[in-house]
Amino acid sequence: MTQNLIESALAGDETAARELHDTHYPAVFRLAYMLLQNAQDAEDATQDAFIYAFERLDRFDPERGSFPAWLKVIVTSRCRDRQRRRRMTWLPLHEIVDTRLEPADESVDRQPEVALELVGRQRVVWEALERVPRKSRQALILRYFGALSYAEIAQALNCSVSTAKSRVAYGHRALTRILGPDGPEDRG
Repeated sequence: MTQNLIESALAGDETAARELHDTHYPAVFRLAYMLLQNAQDAEDATQDAFIYAFERLDRFDPERGSFPAWLKVIVTSRCRDRQRRRRMTWLPLHEIVDTRLEPADESVDRQPEVALELVGRQRVVWEALERVPRKSRQALILRYFGALSYAEIAQALNCSVSTAKSRVAYGHRALTRILGPDGPEDRG
């Protein structure tokens, strides 16, 4: 379906372009917000990414990866550009807790004690992630919150695929040292 929308957008169909934007905007914005930690900057980076993507839509190659992954690589690059210009630092994660994932099981919403336990665990994970070195933290966020492949992470962070894998692995080891082998189970 996405490929059909891309082809229609390339043919000048504004409705298809709008649907592509509306479908992928939440995930792209969320990643930008996680990287920039400022809603206005994230909004600007997201819009820059969509403008860039739509101007180069004819260059998208589905053989090299999915459209959502392509957009996430673009927005990561836009976030890095903004940070360079403003000399910002990547992430203080203590403020990201409000962007946590919603429970997949809707019944959790009706069980306050379960929801509170999940929130407590997420807070512990975010606090631990904040202690991971910046480059590994970036790679972990792109891998698990951005759902990017190692090749896409490498492209987004301007490093080799093996370096991207190493950063993710190092980040895992750092989180394990911080949280312990059982993770956030007994810490929330």
